[in-house]
Amino acid sequence: MEHRGPRVHLRPVRPDDLESIIRWTNDPELRELMEGEYPEEPGEGRRWYQRTLQDRRSRQFIIETRDGLAIGDIALGEISWRAREAELRIRIGEKAYWNRGYGTEAVQLIVRHAFEDLGLERVYLRVFTFNLRAIRCYLKSGFRPEGRLVRKGSDGAPKEILLMTVERDRLARCLARPS
Repeated sequence: MEHRGPRVHLRPVRPDDLESIIRWTNDPELRELMEGEYPEEPGEGRRWYQRTLQDRRSRQFIIETRDGLAIGDIALGEISWRAREAELRIRIGEKAYWNRGYGTEAVQLIVRHAFEDLGLERVYLRVFTFNLRAIRCYLKSGFRPEGRLVRKGSDGAPKEILLMTVERDRLARCLARPS
């Protein structure tokens, strides 16, 4: 299933995307901002790709510009069909596309997919509190802070994580309000 917005297109991951996914995973600046299971080398990438195809609890997409350039990836993971919720993860791997609204549009597209196509009621995410760019994106997309927790980072130092959620009903009420 594919999703199109004015500037981005979300499409399923293909084997030819693995090179970019691995490059993004191995970028130190991106790694500092991310949590999650991403492949770091080609053999691992092929196994990761096969798992994503079979995983009923995950939906993985590539974020493309209108001209077909893959600039990042976005996923709904940990989908709980019974609780009707999922965890959102996104990364814009091509830094030339940071701070230009591509991530916000991708988040809005996948949240719409979660609610309208998958019938979910709640989407949640975790973001490091120092990642202000991502937090702004999530707030623009209807997410609200719900709590905080602290985890050790890759360097062993504690990092504070903001938990954020968006619910179908709350988002619908926000969108229905006159400006």
